[in-house]
Amino acid sequence: MEVTADDGSGREHILVVDDEPVVRRFASRVLEEAGYRIATAADGAQALRALRHETDPFHAVVSDIVMPNVNGVELLQEVSTAYPELPVILMSGYATTELSKRGIPTPCGVLSKPFAPEHLLAEVRRCLDRKSPESSTRSAV
Repeated sequence: MEVTADDGSGREHILVVDDEPVVRRFASRVLEEAGYRIATAADGAQALRALRHETDPFHAVVSDIVMPNVNGVELLQEVSTAYPELPVILMSGYATTELSKRGIPTPCGVLSKPFAPEHLLAEVRRCLDRKSPESSTRSAV
């Protein structure tokens, strides 16, 4: 079966970051079932290590905002600096309208928890289709 943007599926490598194992497993399963290759991290610090050391470049990051150690906003700031072409989608059960008012880089997308599988797939696909094909996480460290 050929993967198209219309069906919400893909083959890209996605990093899913959430300190709640249930949410992390849910998002990972939804994305894996759609054909994406998934890696996971329990917080932003683990995510940054994965970004720096993974040999298979990531094509997007899907991250919770509220996490211990390095939170999602701090992760977004680090990724925006080190990997400016890497799309970041933030997930939160809290209001995210304050991000741009605080001078924080704008994420590619925002998902309000709880979200349906089709919303996750649509947002990931939209962000992946937006980025340039030449971008890679190995371009900066």
